[in-house]
Amino acid sequence: MRMTTSEQADGYLRLSEMIVEEELCINLRGRLEHCSRCRDVCPSDALRLSADAVDLDQQKCTGCNSCLPSCPAGALRSSGFVPERFVSALAGRQRVDLHCRASTGAGGGVVIPCHAVLDARLISAARAEGVEILALHGLDHCAECRYGDARDGLRQVAETLDEWLGEASPLLDLAPADGARKAVREYQDQPHLSRRAFLRFGGAQAVTQAAEWIVPGLRPEEADADVLPFYQSSVYPQRTVQYQAVLASRIGRVPWRDDAPLPWTPRSVNALCSGCLACGERCPTGALQAAESGQARELSFDPLLCTDCLLCERICPEGAMVPHSALALEELEAGRSRLIHLRQRPCGRCGTPFVPEQSGQENCRVCGNEQELDDEWLDMLSG
Repeated sequence: MRMTTSEQADGYLRLSEMIVEEELCINLRGRLEHCSRCRDVCPSDALRLSADAVDLDQQKCTGCNSCLPSCPAGALRSSGFVPERFVSALAGRQRVDLHCRASTGAGGGVVIPCHAVLDARLISAARAEGVEILALHGLDHCAECRYGDARDGLRQVAETLDEWLGEASPLLDLAPADGARKAVREYQDQPHLSRRAFLRFGGAQAVTQAAEWIVPGLRPEEADADVLPFYQSSVYPQRTVQYQAVLASRIGRVPWRDDAPLPWTPRSVNALCSGCLACGERCPTGALQAAESGQARELSFDPLLCTDCLLCERICPEGAMVPHSALALEELEAGRSRLIHLRQRPCGRCGTPFVPEQSGQENCRVCGNEQELDDEWLDMLSG
């Protein structure tokens, strides 16, 4: 039997290949396994987590992409599903027909890897683009689907949307009728290739027909635009989470409820903060950023980038991180603000810059402890 062009594309390319950036995982950054969200939602048990690694079993992974919205650090990405491209494709449409890969519906619409890639952030962003109805085709196959069952997750998404948007939430039609057979489908489940890779793929005789199914990828400058710069005091990379950025960029156009907090968690620090900067150095999303010079230490915060992963609260040795609810758009749209600015001076003994805990302190805490031990030994020897 001759395969269709879509089947050829599926055979020649691994659709929705998962990209694991374990250096962003909060388990590795906190040196403790306290997040298992991706593993919990994986229908094929393909993920193994520890404080040292995020292991993806390529043989078990089906490419459903259901783990993408679950990761608060954005450590999991897909070569075939880009949230910003997806939401942009829906702009200006009042009704959108969404088909998963298991859908047998004959009508047109947009094809995604699995309905499990949808979360309240994506759908709220789609609402900001004018979408009022999302018709989800293929859910009747969920019970026995190799990509997993998306129905429970969608029910939770609907509840979250009601909490955020209330009556302004888009309608999720879970049992839509098929549309016209001649309607065109747009594929958002294909690998996004660079131009060079696209031309190389298109030139292969064996995959000539399948080439038309491949969506060219983002330009290099677009792909790297969300990578934040390194800071002097940090050796940990930071990257904005794709799902978070899609909603944050449309925050002013989303019809939020007036009687509920906004779905962000601003943070401040209390007087217990010692200025160690561990939170800013290890924050995976760049919401918290640390900066240090010979004269000062500084910590800043952008609430729109925060996914409430809780890493900062878990690793703070002083318990100084204070979360609170976001009640006004103005607070979020104000952008990055400075949480602390602590002056420091070089230690009189070792020369390392430190933040004095009291006026007139000349040595850092380590050297101060060593000095106290030396004084005790001298007292013992002289006594």
